[in-house]
Amino acid sequence: MDVESVLHCFNAKHIVLDTHDSYVKQTYRSRCYIAAANGKLTLNIPIIHDGSGTSSLYRDIQIDHSQPWASNHLKSIMSAYKSSPYFEYYQDGFETLYSSIPDGLMEWNIKTMFWLLNQLEIKPSTSESASYTGDELSTYLITAKKKTSRPLEPYMQVFQEKHGFLQPLSGLDLLFNLGPSARAYLKNSIV
Repeated sequence: MDVESVLHCFNAKHIVLDTHDSYVKQTYRSRCYIAAANGKLTLNIPIIHDGSGTSSLYRDIQIDHSQPWASNHLKSIMSAYKSSPYFEYYQDGFETLYSSIPDGLMEWNIKTMFWLLNQLEIKPSTSESASYTGDELSTYLITAKKKTSRPLEPYMQVFQEKHGFLQPLSGLDLLFNLGPSARAYLKNSIV
């Protein structure tokens, strides 16, 4: 979940989780970006391909746990954010999140989304869709290579002096850099 998605969740009263959508490659469902020492770093979650060549439902996509992606992600995130102002405050909970990863990609994404939103004290009501919703905003928000509709207001980032303000980044960037002040940032940002 990138910062722009967090902003939309902050402003939402209710979130519908579309559990009937087809899986699409190159989306935030299987990747995120963080600010690392050498610039923007992509973290990908490997999935198991069924080899059928047909479209699969997002809820049926399984994570490929034969690769050490989780430990690599955790190491990369810790390395990138250990000097951020609030990383130590959230570190234990974050490591606990990574201690139990479900097999399904959708379950993992929902788990991490709720963890992040909870840390930011964002608590809209949620429900699951009964069928595919085809929501245009949702499709836009999960597209990893999208052109951002409106640049975010810059906030202090760990490597900003070296790389300038980077976006789009994972909501973790907002959490680890702003901590409790992230709510004020979100409140003052325009969707």
